[in-house]
Amino acid sequence: MDLHSVGPKPIIDQHGIDFNKSEPDRYTFLTATLELLQSIEKCQEESCKNEINIFMHPVKLNDSEIVPLVMKYCNAKIDKLIKESDNKVTHLIHKYEKAVNENSSLSSEEKNAWLENIELMEGYLKQFLLNENVFECLLEEFVNFLYKQKIKKITFDLGNNYGFVLTYLQKFLTEHKPPLDAKLDVEVKDKKSIGHFLIFYPSSSLSQ
Repeated sequence: MDLHSVGPKPIIDQHGIDFNKSEPDRYTFLTATLELLQSIEKCQEESCKNEINIFMHPVKLNDSEIVPLVMKYCNAKIDKLIKESDNKVTHLIHKYEKAVNENSSLSSEEKNAWLENIELMEGYLKQFLLNENVFECLLEEFVNFLYKQKIKKITFDLGNNYGFVLTYLQKFLTEHKPPLDAKLDVEVKDKKSIGHFLIFYPSSSLSQ
């Protein structure tokens, strides 16, 4: 499996190719997600309880470590993730092509230019969607791990994209069965921004 950064979500039309910077490449967040997972696992191995302080158990990864760790957490789903991203791209390209061919306001030259731009970006789209699928797989595993360990609080540095990852994680917590509520608090201590991610469990689940 090949994982690498491509850039923000592309916007493709007859005029060329632009990028939606509000939809970043999820590859950007893979390192932070894996560092959080590894830090929490490290803490658990050292008999931490249900409050995790990332400052006390830091993990720093480089790009060469990303794929092996993704395989560790998502190994059973890798083939499915790749197939899903390929299917999404095929569907998306068909949708684009249909919209172009049915647009009566475009000249034949504009249609051809648009279709060529779509073809040019096919590989980019596949990687963008695969990165997104892998990120979501890691978040699902993250939620499962938090729930299994009944972790109630994660304290972390707001840098390194940790805050962004945990913000995305909130959505996955609400979709868990049973759903879990969470909130992200920020404090400034010694001129440093510190995040506190709080997870709230149903009382019945804590007794399990």
